[in-house]
Amino acid sequence: MALCPLAAAFMLAAPAAAQEVQHGVSPLVLQWEAADWGPPTNTPGFPAGIRNAPVATDPETGGPTYLARFPSGSEFAPHWHTYTETVVVLEGAVDVVMDGTRYTATPGSYVIIPAKAHHAWFTHEEADAVLLARRDGPADFHFVDP
Repeated sequence: MALCPLAAAFMLAAPAAAQEVQHGVSPLVLQWEAADWGPPTNTPGFPAGIRNAPVATDPETGGPTYLARFPSGSEFAPHWHTYTETVVVLEGAVDVVMDGTRYTATPGSYVIIPAKAHHAWFTHEEADAVLLARRDGPADFHFVDP
């Protein structure tokens, strides 16, 4: 059975069309040690001297992905976010208190902080901690009394 010329042309073009699908995100391979760290900040409620390095922003949700360097011995006051936050500890150690329960996270730990869960961070005294964080929506901070 012979293919009509239009069907043959469609079959030849289909793989190329499939490769042209745009997903709105550029490929990225990041060596976090070489990140472009912003200046230290001293914003009330945030760890004194915290530094951030933006990685990407989800074009559909507006959720940022960023690196955060917490100075040793620093504390992040109790707060919550509108959207779920996920974190991977890359270096150092932190304690995170979520809804009254304290957890210790060390390099390789994966942390899920559900939307609106009250939480606070405590960096261990031995060294700075570096976290890779991602939000499911735009970043916001709502501080609460401990």
